[in-house]
Amino acid sequence: MSPQVPQSGIILGRYEAALLCLGTLHSRFGHSKTALDALTEAVCFSQRNNDDACLTYTLAAICNLFFETGTSRHSIGIIESPHSLGTSTGMGTPSSTQQLLLVLLKRSLKRADSLKLTSLSAHNRLTLAKFDLKHVKRPLVSFGPKASTNLKTCPIDVCRELRLSGRVLTDFGSDNISLLNDSGTFSTSWLKNLATVNNKNMWSIHRNDYDVFNWYLQPSPIPASVLQLAGSSYLLRSTSWEHYGSAPLVRVNALVYATCFADVASSSESSLAYVKLIQHLAVFKGHSEAFSALKLAEEKSSSTSKFQIRLLRLQMLHDRALHRGHLKLAQKLCDDLGDLASSGNGVDMDLKTEASLRQARTLLSSNQFGQAEAVASNLFCSCYKYNMQVENATVLLLLAEIHKKSGNVMLGLPYALASLSFCKAFNLDLLEACATLTIAEIWLALGPGHAKRASYLVHKSLPMILGHGGLELCARANFALAKCYLSDPTFSIVTDPSCVLDPLSQAAEELQILEYHEMVAEAFYLIAMVYNHLGMVDEREEAAASFKNHLLSLENANQAEDEELLFY
Repeated sequence: MSPQVPQSGIILGRYEAALLCLGTLHSRFGHSKTALDALTEAVCFSQRNNDDACLTYTLAAICNLFFETGTSRHSIGIIESPHSLGTSTGMGTPSSTQQLLLVLLKRSLKRADSLKLTSLSAHNRLTLAKFDLKHVKRPLVSFGPKASTNLKTCPIDVCRELRLSGRVLTDFGSDNISLLNDSGTFSTSWLKNLATVNNKNMWSIHRNDYDVFNWYLQPSPIPASVLQLAGSSYLLRSTSWEHYGSAPLVRVNALVYATCFADVASSSESSLAYVKLIQHLAVFKGHSEAFSALKLAEEKSSSTSKFQIRLLRLQMLHDRALHRGHLKLAQKLCDDLGDLASSGNGVDMDLKTEASLRQARTLLSSNQFGQAEAVASNLFCSCYKYNMQVENATVLLLLAEIHKKSGNVMLGLPYALASLSFCKAFNLDLLEACATLTIAEIWLALGPGHAKRASYLVHKSLPMILGHGGLELCARANFALAKCYLSDPTFSIVTDPSCVLDPLSQAAEELQILEYHEMVAEAFYLIAMVYNHLGMVDEREEAAASFKNHLLSLENANQAEDEELLFY
């Protein structure tokens, strides 16, 4: 299908709307270039026919297309065109693609506000919040005195746009959004359902966050499309707090979406809420509870939303395989993840990035440091090419881990520091704490003379990690804290053994939940050494027995892995 102008019989107002629908359809099926061609033509005809409403919706569709597929030289020409900006000269000065996209977003929002298109305004604010979440705003003026510029994202702007987008509910019924003609049926239905909800037996059913999806929701007089927009703001809030590193707020916003908007949710957004809650269980409660919730999600999800659930399952299986030391299974899962992504360049970049990250981690666990570094370096170049700056922070931290474990400790320090700079620029608080912890581990590896500096860095990162980090990250932090004390020549274990034993015991407990046998064995080894130094024989033998058990689990990993491969 190709959008071509018919020679005659064009109905004003219909043709540009048809082009808009055609472009949206192509975008839905992943035909990015064809979609952009159709939407560009819709902009031209909307401008020609003075169809401001269609022009506004088309600009919003172009913004969504750019967010899903990225920007290119062809798209820059569209953004700079006078039709899209509503001026006769375009931008006037050369700017980066992201700056031009920001101008297009604000122009679309301004048009929607002026035309009283409340729902579209809410949608545009959500898109603007997505932009502010991952892009550093730079000054558009390239001349005049150079003022100091703070090149960081602004979480306040993100929160403001998300709050303003939620006003679509308060504005409902005004500005000609909708007029409700209630004959009393709604009130009667609401009261009947209230009796069902207040049934005490209902409260005993819900044992975890996942069960909230089975809650009997009250009917709503507000149209589903308006409720979907309001619900999307809570999903985006959950994503933004995940980005900033606040695990409790991620869970809270996902639960708000589940309890208030599940009955009007699209299959993709409903699956996304499932995914966020199950991921929270996996990180904070371990694999067993997460897989139980995943099984329920697979039963409840529709055929159209199976992709996200399947992707989550592969990710969780890969994490568990790495923890258990099942490296062949982990490699197979990486290959399956890569097969889910499209082969086209610039398409499914998030999925391709995820698959490459996991591939590098699998190679790192296999002690194939050269191949792991090559995969991570190629991934960094790809993220840089497509302006995925937030992902670059994670890739740089992975490169630091590779060099640290390969023995080239000093080579990992520049990567960790670069990752720390990215984290500060994009307000990635939890990842910043993780980068700080990695730098502390690097200083520890350089010898006892750097134990004081490493201890300072570990204590600096502890509040964020212990408050918002998952089981594995908290265990790493406790592990590093104990090693700082053990490496410090001025510290005496006899004087205060709890400074070492408490964090090691906590780390061992958290790692046992994750079945991370290698790190658990190391923790029990250090605990046994401390007890031996203190002359506590019974405690030493108990820790040594636990150490031996986890070593045997690692040695028997091949047999258990073969069984898992058969079932998988």
